[in-house]
Amino acid sequence: MKPIEYLYFNIYNHFYQRSYSREFYARIQAMYLFSFSLGGWVLFLEAAYLRVVRHSWFATKPGATVFAATVYLLTALVLNHIFIVNERDRRIFGKYEGKWDSNPNKKRDLMISVFVMVVPYVFLVSLAKFFPRHL
Repeated sequence: MKPIEYLYFNIYNHFYQRSYSREFYARIQAMYLFSFSLGGWVLFLEAAYLRVVRHSWFATKPGATVFAATVYLLTALVLNHIFIVNERDRRIFGKYEGKWDSNPNKKRDLMISVFVMVVPYVFLVSLAKFFPRHL
């Protein structure tokens, strides 16, 4: 759980430092970006399973769209409850804030966090290119 917490902390801290107004906006931005990334991972794993293991796909594009929207909506709702309602994000921020000031690899850690968040979408594009859907 620590790597996921640290990933969330990097995102939250980035938005918190750039927020000119209130802390709440940084919390919401970090939570939704994290849920967007988690939704991407779920969709990638589902797509990899369907294409590589079952050799099938959704019958219609609207069906695939509804499934993807449902995945994003559910991850956003679950992470909103975990991070915002239960205020777990503030506990994570308090846990790593003191260590962050003495961290010499701040930019590297942020780049790794961004990389982990973008990777599922790169994998999805690669999956579509290397394992095309046969009609």
